[in-house]
Amino acid sequence: MTKKKLILLPSSSMDKNKKEDRNENNLIRMSKKARQFMKFTEDQVEIWSAGNNDTERKKSTILLNIFHAYSEDLNGIKDSKSVDVNRVGFVTTKVWNRVTNGKDERSVWISEGVHDTVIGADPEFLLFDKDGNVVRANNIMAKHGIIGCDGAMAEVRPEPSITPEGLIKNIKSIFSNKDLTNPIAEYNWVAGCYYKDNSRDYPMGGHIHIGNPLKVARMTLNKREIFFNVLNKVMDELLSIPCIRLDNDMGNKRRTQCQMSNTGGWGYFGEWRTCDGRLEHRTLSGMWLMHPSLAKCVVGTAKAITDDVFKKWASKNFSHEYIVPKKYASLSRNQFLSDSFKDWVNLPICKDTDTCMSSKELKAILNNSKSSDIDKTYLSDWHKKMRKLSTYDKYSKYIDGLKEILTIPITEINKWNKDIKDNWLEGKKFSVEI
Repeated sequence: MTKKKLILLPSSSMDKNKKEDRNENNLIRMSKKARQFMKFTEDQVEIWSAGNNDTERKKSTILLNIFHAYSEDLNGIKDSKSVDVNRVGFVTTKVWNRVTNGKDERSVWISEGVHDTVIGADPEFLLFDKDGNVVRANNIMAKHGIIGCDGAMAEVRPEPSITPEGLIKNIKSIFSNKDLTNPIAEYNWVAGCYYKDNSRDYPMGGHIHIGNPLKVARMTLNKREIFFNVLNKVMDELLSIPCIRLDNDMGNKRRTQCQMSNTGGWGYFGEWRTCDGRLEHRTLSGMWLMHPSLAKCVVGTAKAITDDVFKKWASKNFSHEYIVPKKYASLSRNQFLSDSFKDWVNLPICKDTDTCMSSKELKAILNNSKSSDIDKTYLSDWHKKMRKLSTYDKYSKYIDGLKEILTIPITEINKWNKDIKDNWLEGKKFSVEI
């Protein structure tokens, strides 16, 4: 179902209930009439603040079990002309304060499904002096903060956002903040995939962080790892493979020939991890940080993919078997990623998103990273897949924009200006403006 507006009221009756077998802070109490009016069919709903502030959205979201309302609460609003009794839900004062942040705010969002999950990122870039030499970020920047060093590379860590535009705006605000960027102001900031000088090599990652619906956040660690393993695989097929075209031969060097990696590279198939309990998709290079238009297209496409997965999962009543059937539930992460695993087609979510490539085949494509493989025929087939996503209409400008960008001849892509100051701060035009 789509999200709906709910009138949320604190209940003193719920505050007073101290029965050990019922935690009122896990409940939203509603009348039968209100539940029927809302057309709820599940026993759990998600509620969050009606405000548009990303930070408030993350802090306020809570998953609650529906239970019948106390008669005294219902009698208290029975004769009220200012309250639509069909849209009322009651919670404890503690929950009400969390959702509304203590404001005199009654109207909130409620849904049985998954809506407006946040998306974040921490892409890396390099610093160069006027002579074209790499300046190691860890020599001049702090390790922590919203812009800092990750070893020799610089890294920008914007506040996550509900929308692609919001995340890009947050990145730009960091780059535009002279107090934050003062330590690196005299250097050139350059986006890329992989670079090597006489001393070492530099693999730049464009990691994307996927916000969790509460149904994911409340999973056991084992189930969450399996879920992330599958979601990351879907992301690899629908986003990371087409973006190989941006990296040219540098993608192969980053994934298989990196001297600064104990495993031989970064961004290879299955190289994901959790960050603050969320999936960190680490396959992409830092090339998308080159220009805000490219960044919007990549982030917007990522949002379309993950939101589609969450919607499909919600339509199956959040069944874990829709993600991983019982037959495969005991497999380890490494078993899923091994060359011998060909059964992605038997995972319903992969079948429904048409991401059934074998692990061996997917690994070979990513590791070889041949830009020429992502040709017009491939991109046409990819776009047909993307058009079938339930989220395509909402995110079509990013998906269509990414297709247009990736259709540009490789010789032209290789000539792109990767200077972040020029593109983000000076507003230099890009091949495709979004």
